[in-house]
Amino acid sequence: MSNRKTVFAISDLHIGDGGPRDNFGYEGSDRPKQLMAFLDYVEREDGEVVIVGDLLDFWQANFSRVLTNGFNSKLIERLGELKATYVIGNHDIDLVGFVDHKLLSPPLFQRLSGPFNRDINGKTFYFMHGHEVDPYNSGEVPGKGRLLTIFAGMAESFAGSPELAEGCPIETMLAQTGEGAWNAIKVWGRRQLAKLLLLFGVASNELSPAQNSNRATELLVNYKAHKDRHHYDVLIVGHTHQPGRIGNWYFNTGSWATTDNNFLRIDPDGRVEVFDWSHGHPRPNTRIIAEPDDKQAS
Repeated sequence: MSNRKTVFAISDLHIGDGGPRDNFGYEGSDRPKQLMAFLDYVEREDGEVVIVGDLLDFWQANFSRVLTNGFNSKLIERLGELKATYVIGNHDIDLVGFVDHKLLSPPLFQRLSGPFNRDINGKTFYFMHGHEVDPYNSGEVPGKGRLLTIFAGMAESFAGSPELAEGCPIETMLAQTGEGAWNAIKVWGRRQLAKLLLLFGVASNELSPAQNSNRATELLVNYKAHKDRHHYDVLIVGHTHQPGRIGNWYFNTGSWATTDNNFLRIDPDGRVEVFDWSHGHPRPNTRIIAEPDDKQAS
């Protein structure tokens, strides 16, 4: 495919059912309002939306509740009107069987996609969520990644929110091993959950890259190997929740489920820029990610 429009790529919103496990639209969150403002901005720019996975989160909530939540229904309709392309990630992998089928009627779900190439100004851009090369999250059936995320959701349900009072996401706290995780669990007063986590052997090297920065670094090696193997020029990816760039070949969309709301702008001339969406306006994000060490490949 070739493209003459500016592409706005977002990922990892992890939109749930509006309850305490919903890192995007929990009670009191302003992200739904911010997202709609962002989509208005894209429309004014006559841009194209590409969702690079994990728009919805079926690991933490009932499938039908996520789809029928009031805001989510409006969002799905709005994205359909914008003719957004929806690349499937690991948290919304339950949609994979609907690709090229008409069982889900909203127009957005007629534009479900796996990873794809697009020619932009003579360069081959490859769009994928990123879990495809992540050994803990690459499968289409529930595995370790989903299991550990469910544990985080249990803690969020106990706490009544995806965040601690200090504003730190519970999922991030649970990612820590040893004394840090134990102290966090004691704060919640849920010793039985701690025993359950220990029983299943939660270890930092088995958490998602969003939970464990070391895993995100390891994945960069896998992304570089994937690029070399498939011979494209630019990788557009999400999954790690860490926005930024490596040279002119790797660009990460970041997330809308942690501290900032991030997106990529890809102009028709092939230039890619990283932005944060802050208080109704785009703000440049100049984060440079270190080039991966090939020796860390998995």
